[in-house]
Amino acid sequence: HRHHHIFSDTDADHHNSRKGFWWSHMGWMFEPIPAMKTVPRLSGDLIRDPYYRWLNKYFLFLQIPLGILLFWIGSLSDASSWGLVLWGIPMRLVLVYHVTWLVNSATHCWGSIHYESGDSSRNNPWVAALTFGEGWHNNHHAFPNSARQGLLPSQFDLTWEHIKLLNSLGLATKIRLPHHRKVS
Repeated sequence: HRHHHIFSDTDADHHNSRKGFWWSHMGWMFEPIPAMKTVPRLSGDLIRDPYYRWLNKYFLFLQIPLGILLFWIGSLSDASSWGLVLWGIPMRLVLVYHVTWLVNSATHCWGSIHYESGDSSRNNPWVAALTFGEGWHNNHHAFPNSARQGLLPSQFDLTWEHIKLLNSLGLATKIRLPHHRKVS
């Protein structure tokens, strides 16, 4: 993600939208990704964080208790136990990945540009609805450190609403927002 922001929509960007929708959506994953060499340099803070290391290490293992729970729920109802497992794990992952990849592809192809960001990022309301606010992608590229991506009154950002709730509970601190004079 950080590499993409540095090189957005250039030849160095691994999901360069100027290569077309399907390339930026998922085609880039089928070739060697030179940007992977920069991961240690650009994400040292995440690599050092024990929580993110744990999630990365046990992601697939964590699907097992979910599968057992879904199978058990299916056995208590008229639903197919294996059907719930298939919908709850592989189908959910496929759907979530494609919705996430729409941020790489659709929001660099379709939508409105509100801020000059130096790339082709766009604000796309239907991607924003699917991604809880990440579809306000032009805003994100213009203000990459902002916790809030829906900056205009008409841009609903469900993630921002969650962050505000966590902040009111004292669970989110050091929240970054764009300077109010730059947002219009």
